[in-house]
Amino acid sequence: MTIKRWVRTLIALNIAWFYPSLQASVQESCHTLHAISLIGTPKYPADFQHFSYVNPDAPRQGKVRLAVLGTYDTFDLFSSKGVPAAVGPYIYDSLMFASRDELGSLYPMIAEAVEYPDDNRWVRFVINPKARFADGSPITAEVVSDTFLQYKNGDFSNFKRLLKDVNQIEVEPGNRVKLTLNVPEDKKLPFLLARLPIIHSSYWKKSEDVDSKIHIPVSSGAYTIKQYELGQTVFLERNKDYWAEKLPVNIGRNNFKQIRLEYFRNSTLSLEAFLSGHYDIRIENLAKNWTYAYKGKDVESGKIIKKNYPRKSFQVQSFIFNSRKGPFKDQRVREAISQGYDVAWTNANLLYGIYSAPGSLFANSDFAHSGIPDRAEIQLLEPYRDILPEKLFKQPWTGVQTDGTGNIRKQLSYANRLLKQAGWELKNGKRVNKETGEPLRFELMLAVPEQERVAIPFKSNLEMLGIEMQIISVDVSRYIQRVRNHDYDMLLRTFHQPDVPGNEQREYWSSSTADQQGTQNLAGVNHPAVDAMIESIIKAETIDQLQAATSAMDRILLWENYTIPQLYHRYWRVAHRSGYNYPDNGGLYGSVDLSIWWEKEPK
Repeated sequence: MTIKRWVRTLIALNIAWFYPSLQASVQESCHTLHAISLIGTPKYPADFQHFSYVNPDAPRQGKVRLAVLGTYDTFDLFSSKGVPAAVGPYIYDSLMFASRDELGSLYPMIAEAVEYPDDNRWVRFVINPKARFADGSPITAEVVSDTFLQYKNGDFSNFKRLLKDVNQIEVEPGNRVKLTLNVPEDKKLPFLLARLPIIHSSYWKKSEDVDSKIHIPVSSGAYTIKQYELGQTVFLERNKDYWAEKLPVNIGRNNFKQIRLEYFRNSTLSLEAFLSGHYDIRIENLAKNWTYAYKGKDVESGKIIKKNYPRKSFQVQSFIFNSRKGPFKDQRVREAISQGYDVAWTNANLLYGIYSAPGSLFANSDFAHSGIPDRAEIQLLEPYRDILPEKLFKQPWTGVQTDGTGNIRKQLSYANRLLKQAGWELKNGKRVNKETGEPLRFELMLAVPEQERVAIPFKSNLEMLGIEMQIISVDVSRYIQRVRNHDYDMLLRTFHQPDVPGNEQREYWSSSTADQQGTQNLAGVNHPAVDAMIESIIKAETIDQLQAATSAMDRILLWENYTIPQLYHRYWRVAHRSGYNYPDNGGLYGSVDLSIWWEKEPK
């Protein structure tokens, strides 16, 4: 898991607040819970021993070698400067932990209980008195309070935006932290707070000199950083004195004694290293590699095992328009360019037919829109009918439909009409602005050079419209900086949506984040109807309300053509060496959980 994905996951896990269906004991007006859940009651009772998807008897031994793409130059995971190492999930714990076999449930970790009043004006976390950092110092209510205050008031843009509705942070007797909320109706904010990493005070006090970038943080999690080669490797070791080792949420997890993260500049080098035996477990993202690369004596002999893991999460890869940029501000131009991408041909000819064409940004989930809007969706959408495409109300969005032969003359003809309406005419084979004569050209920026092969046919189709698309691949460091600064025209990215949508949708699509650097609003969406749907998602009190609001937002984003959904896959493709094993759990929410794997016989 990359650090960017980890931070996105933290933001995305703000699932829901406490509903009447939750089991709670009432003392006066205060409810005390061992776990919190959106859908029904939590699966696991207060006295549960371990999650059912783990192997509680897994051997706790050996080591695993993993690969990370790119490089790193800092262990400061929360600064907007530098490229952080991908160590967050290993070295930081949060107040509560999300189970992977149910939607939207959190269980005790650093906090042993949660308290809240009937009106949801505040939330109080009861800190486990046994909680410790790796250096033996206690994780107290004061430490947790300090972490939240630093997130709220410091230079931590993602967390700062998410804590803006926390009005007051107080330490109370009994090792408790109370957070008073500005908007009690935001029922998902306490989930977000429960999933934030808890940080040792030395982090806030570290010096600002040049060496502060490689300041090794004191761990609050299961592993500590033992050694590193800056930009190349990180060696992690399980903390033998980890206080939370026997908590129910950790039984069957963190089985490796040592973890080695090795960095590779690109996926080609990473694949070659895996096949040469340099690391042990690989999640394969490229269909071509999965189809052709995993061959040879190690695969044939069973030393390397290939497996498709069922995935319950929904992650859609899409081309993303930066609608802050010139011609992309016009929906007609975005829709016209979308006509040039032939999903069916690409999947059949370049991706070996193993992907599905997404009809939603929430594909493979209960939150994807389908059919025409129902009554609940219409009620949400109706106030914005005048600024929404009329087709949104009459039909589902299906994307560009082709027969897969590569003949898209009909689609290009429609694109030509849209471009003319938007003021772009064809002159001497070039698409130019009718008033200024400016050519219609843009840049597709990639971080994975292997993605160029699916972009080249797209480029060729656009050339028939007189549009010039330049494809560039840049290194990870430059890519991160350019994305932070909104310095791109188009990206090819995967949206890592949470299993239950919530506050994170503000970060992805809200007008409030459109012009803020470092946000995940990559498309620069600035649309009042989208803002309204996001608020309805956040304030939803039932699963039906949440589905209606998410489905309505899904329709708007697709009909406004902020993205070109490219593909999604129902499985994780994993290759690993035969010495490693995992529970047969039938698939979990989220990404492949390597924390529940183990080594059979230590090397």
